[in-house]
Amino acid sequence: MASYKFKCRDIGMDCDFKASGKTVDELMPKIAEHAKNAHHIEQIDDNLKQKVQSAIKKSMF
Repeated sequence: MASYKFKCRDIGMDCDFKASGKTVDELMPKIAEHAKNAHHIEQIDDNLKQKVQSAIKKSMF
């Protein structure tokens, strides 16, 4: 079954955060929570959302 993975480093952040989920919809809240707690980003604007979505990788393992 496929899963989706995200790494903060893939959008240029000096951060080792990694997250995965069964769907992109499952993954996005994890990323938003991390952005708020670790990077003090309260609101993910359209530009950042586009960066994050382009960095999410589909994995078959």
